[in-house]
Amino acid sequence: SHLYTDENPATTIKGTGFKNKRIAQRTIELTSQHGVRYKQYWTVRAMRERAAHHQHPTGGIRDAIVVFDEWLSNYEEPTEEEKKEQREEWEAFRKLCQSDANQNSYGKNPSKEELDRARSDISDGQRLLFELLRTCRPNRETTSTPTTFPLTSFVALFGGPGLHGYGKHTINTDQCTSQVDIVDMHGIDELIGSTKTRKLTLISSCEFRIQYHRKKESASITIQCNDNTNPTLDYLWRKSTKRKRQEDDVSLQNNNRSDPTWTCLTCTFVHIGRSKL
Repeated sequence: SHLYTDENPATTIKGTGFKNKRIAQRTIELTSQHGVRYKQYWTVRAMRERAAHHQHPTGGIRDAIVVFDEWLSNYEEPTEEEKKEQREEWEAFRKLCQSDANQNSYGKNPSKEELDRARSDISDGQRLLFELLRTCRPNRETTSTPTTFPLTSFVALFGGPGLHGYGKHTINTDQCTSQVDIVDMHGIDELIGSTKTRKLTLISSCEFRIQYHRKKESASITIQCNDNTNPTLDYLWRKSTKRKRQEDDVSLQNNNRSDPTWTCLTCTFVHIGRSKL
């Protein structure tokens, strides 16, 4: 089965899935961003089918199916202007597919060797990221020395340009570089797994930036941590609003949406989103 591998790693958006309601909602948000809207409908359809045919469906998976069904039932065909924009996105997709970064892609009926190679690329990327993180210490700011990181392993791990579940990946085509911003340790956990993440000595309030040279195939990582190893509520609030701005920047869902706000009686902050009460 190639359910958990990527046919075209250089264009993949990481963080989609059907594990539970939250992941299903995130799947819809991530596929709403500019650059990947041309495949949103089919991505949601595929996730819905995978969830429906899962051998061991959980309550979370059934909740995800409800989210997907609601979105599909309300789906409307794109306007002519939107179709034009999606055709442009498709052309950019084709260029990425034809690049060196996508040399380990495969078709709809991959061989065992192709699937093994895809899994090996991801495993190699996870190992290299872990080693990069181990060279850094939880100081205010620390930067590792450049380390060899094969391009195929890099894209297998971080995917294509755009907003992901772990953070954000941008490409500078003129300088042939990539920049990956990982919001916090939750992003690291999504990339390398909780077992490896627990072995790191970094604190939860760290921010991570990876600079990658796509021709030299080398990467360095800068880690900046909050001074207080026990982040304050103010710090967590600033982080949540920063993530919200990132989502708005890539036009997740509706640019003109106005989220409800509410005032917390405990901390007196004005929060964005619906109150749980």
